[in-house]
Amino acid sequence: MNNIQSATNGVAVGVGIKSARSNIFNVDGLPQQMAALSVDYSSIRGKDVLVQPTEEQIELLQKRLQDRIADNCGETIYEIGVGEDGSDSGLNPEQFEASVATLHLLAANIDADVVKLRERRAEKGQSAQFLIRKHIETTDFMEIRVAVVGNVDAGKSTLLGVLTHGELDNGRGHARQRLFRHKHEIESGRTSSVGNDILGFDGVGNVVNKPDHGHLDWVKICENSAKVITFIDLAGHERYLKTTVFGMTGHAPDFGMLMIGANAGIIGMTKEHLGLALALAVPVFVVVTKIDMCPANVLQENMKLLFKMLKSQGCRKVPVVVRSHDDVVLSATNFVSERLCPIFQVSNVTGDNLELLKMFLNLLSTRMAGSESLPAEFQIDDVYAVPGDCLMLNPHAEDSFVPITIKSIHRKRMNVARVRCGQTASFALKKIKRAYLRKGMVMVSQDLKPQACWEFEGEILVLHHPTTISARYQAMVHCGSIRQTASIIHMSRDCLRTGDKAHVKFRFIKQPEYIRAGQRLVFREGRTKAPISPQARQDAVALT
Repeated sequence: MNNIQSATNGVAVGVGIKSARSNIFNVDGLPQQMAALSVDYSSIRGKDVLVQPTEEQIELLQKRLQDRIADNCGETIYEIGVGEDGSDSGLNPEQFEASVATLHLLAANIDADVVKLRERRAEKGQSAQFLIRKHIETTDFMEIRVAVVGNVDAGKSTLLGVLTHGELDNGRGHARQRLFRHKHEIESGRTSSVGNDILGFDGVGNVVNKPDHGHLDWVKICENSAKVITFIDLAGHERYLKTTVFGMTGHAPDFGMLMIGANAGIIGMTKEHLGLALALAVPVFVVVTKIDMCPANVLQENMKLLFKMLKSQGCRKVPVVVRSHDDVVLSATNFVSERLCPIFQVSNVTGDNLELLKMFLNLLSTRMAGSESLPAEFQIDDVYAVPGDCLMLNPHAEDSFVPITIKSIHRKRMNVARVRCGQTASFALKKIKRAYLRKGMVMVSQDLKPQACWEFEGEILVLHHPTTISARYQAMVHCGSIRQTASIIHMSRDCLRTGDKAHVKFRFIKQPEYIRAGQRLVFREGRTKAPISPQARQDAVALT
């Protein structure tokens, strides 16, 4: 557990939930999995296998490529000139051209695009990396969710306005005006709600956003996109920390984009937001804005402080400043390790390094793993009143589930027939009143036999608290889209102070909720965050 000392007084704790439901093991895919494990790929591990492959090798290469694309939800990065057998890397020009031609043939056979990312000199010739992205239906696309966090006035909404609308800022907040949802946000220039904006990339990595008189047509963007980046624009002011925490937990971001103003540096809620991302195990990359107006000595000093914070005992990140296309490819391919922290220095006025940031976003891959054979589960994070399959809706105050029927599904305002694991969508429900729905409910398959619980147990770690914590202590719990006060009814120790660990039993105050073993939560008191450990015991029973 990474501990970040809170910048405000309060408690920060970690909890491993022990829920009533044990994990479900699905065996439908075992025969296919065992068959895949029995395939011998030893004949295609050399660096020169693409030069003159036999028909048998082409079949193996094509199957291997399809498996890699499926594992990465529709795309993969393929390297030519580097073998898996430990031989020296590099091909001569003739071998390299033949290998590239074979790769294009393999991609054409599986209906995919090939884009060269970078080419470099290796030990014995040339090597290169290619992005291979499979063609998909116009009603389907890969989705990556990026939470945008950082202190107020760091340029979060301005950067999103520039990225999504393709027009540079005038230095006075022109770009951000298109993203604000409320009148007071326009007047103050500060985001107070959770906003969503999208950036689409086609099969070869080109941006498809084409604003029409300042407005974006989400349906056209999604129809022309192979990958869509969903930006979750969160508030930077400490007054709206509650909203920011809900955005980080309820919207399940794949990555976090921490914004820092080059002239201001690490101030205000920057450490709070970074600590929240670390607690939820969300990989973070940093964008330093306003480099056009910042003196060189101030930028250098703030970069030193940023490196020091990222390398600290609480973060343990490896910061890397991205300055070239090669740096982008290296950062994107190694970013999933959660240790690497790419840093971009950009300007929303001059456009410096914005192309590097777009290239990095295009190469990001989802961290959500799932199977279409598993039972469905969908968290509700918002409810709209707008003048299939049967699912269970839960829980309401009476601790029961009710069957529902889905009339239609929309993704990014586009009508679709189905959604997959890791995707966000809106559902039109039949014969359900809006007053019956609330944030924190879930739609789950009847096969799960779901239960709601009043009480749950877990292991907590107190990151910071000014005094002591004892029984009957109350704090706000954020778990997915759930946001409710919980009270401690039993602890394995008499009292807890900063840095202490203990097994604790909690009870929701208002109504029961649907939670699962291993879910990460955040506890907060006042303006302070609280992380949750993913460890959990599957044999525990939730009391209802």
